[in-house]
Amino acid sequence: MTEAERRRILKKGLEGLYKRFDRSMLSPDPLECVPVKGAFHDIELSAFLAAVFAYGRADLIVRNVSYILSELGAHPHRALMDGAYKTKFRDFKYRFHKRPDIIWLLDSLRGIYKKHGSLENAFCSAPGTLEERLENFAALFRQKGKKLAQAQNFLITSPGGGSACKRMNLFLRWMVRKDGVDLGLWKKLKPSELAIPLDVHVNRIAGRIGLVNPKGAANFRKACELTAQLKVFNAADPVRYDFAICSLGKLGHCNKKVDKKSCAACAFLPLCAKS
Repeated sequence: MTEAERRRILKKGLEGLYKRFDRSMLSPDPLECVPVKGAFHDIELSAFLAAVFAYGRADLIVRNVSYILSELGAHPHRALMDGAYKTKFRDFKYRFHKRPDIIWLLDSLRGIYKKHGSLENAFCSAPGTLEERLENFAALFRQKGKKLAQAQNFLITSPGGGSACKRMNLFLRWMVRKDGVDLGLWKKLKPSELAIPLDVHVNRIAGRIGLVNPKGAANFRKACELTAQLKVFNAADPVRYDFAICSLGKLGHCNKKVDKKSCAACAFLPLCAKS
């Protein structure tokens, strides 16, 4: 197969997936918990909390994020800034995170909002690459000379720590991109500046169809490599394919174990290493 044929198959397959997986196929996804209408700060804060806790089984993520946002109420930003959250979350527990962890997170967010006015301003407060901005943003949650608990450190990842920053890149995708799925409320970043949120489904499927090396750690470098490959098909908005690729795996259309019926209908079949 020539490189031109390979690219043609990939382009057709990716665009087909993008059209196929719209917001009607969102659930289960933490983004379904985030309001699409309302005050900017309420949506921004809700989206950040939804993304930060987007780890684990999808249905449990949705249940936990729904609980967090219900505790903050109809106006989460107001509840944050007036300190109302300090008396809430008495029964909070999700995986290895407990009440002190979410109170620490909200305390940190309150300080960032007081200083910068919004998470968008905080993230874009200094020029630099996406990697540099992710590092600087993570540093806002880490006080000098004070070591965070492991559970707290897990919530706010950075490339320098070896993470792919999947959850932070997911938050950025929601806030920067604008289509039927993503919110597009941030204006200081362009979709072309984003990196794909490299979760287990995206990593596995991208490896199968030759977009990235199927082996090796799912780190930030690999996320950038995959994003660079996707820029071949859409330089202005490479991350547009993330939701569709992830959904292909999350909803069971492409599993670890080969299913002949599903595989026969897949546009990527000629490229799949498992075929």
